[in-house]
Amino acid sequence: MSRCVFYLLRHAPTLWNLDKRIQGQWDSELAPVATAQCEALAPQLAGLTLARILCSDLGRAKSTAGILNRSLRLPVTLEKRLREQHYGDWTGKHWRDIPPEAIAAAEAAGWDFHPTGGESRADVRQRAEHALIDAAKANGGRNVLVVTHQGVIKAVLYHLLGRAYLPSEPPAFDPNRVQEVVCQGGQLTLGRLDLELPQP
Repeated sequence: MSRCVFYLLRHAPTLWNLDKRIQGQWDSELAPVATAQCEALAPQLAGLTLARILCSDLGRAKSTAGILNRSLRLPVTLEKRLREQHYGDWTGKHWRDIPPEAIAAAEAAGWDFHPTGGESRADVRQRAEHALIDAAKANGGRNVLVVTHQGVIKAVLYHLLGRAYLPSEPPAFDPNRVQEVVCQGGQLTLGRLDLELPQP
């Protein structure tokens, strides 16, 4: 199987992001700054010689890809397995309204972090990795931009880094920058973190 390189990018900020409200698999409109951010980023992404955009099917990811694609003009594939973690009963709430002891207990569970009625980080990691491996089979030898969510990016990269996903671990990368993952022979490996993008 040919080598496929994925460039993982978090969607542009939303109104709920700015309000520190939990989106999970619900949606919020992109924040006013999103368009300018995407328009500035697109020429740099063009330097990666991309062949396709693989995108979460949630609205904020699709909107981000749409703005980027005004310049990139690439075919887009929507992938529901790249959705953000399902936050169950926490969805729609402000972080400040979740009891601190509930957040601490959930974070201490590491990969088993599991809001009531939602899914675990391990679940997110498994479905996202399967999505990337399947996409690699269809895009061998190509570079693919993946527009997805912070929870998805962290789950994939923390697994490749061998992390326990505990709050005591220091940050390993900036989730707002582009991260590189390589797939070859059905196996994902870590590429470059916090990628320095080519200047237009």
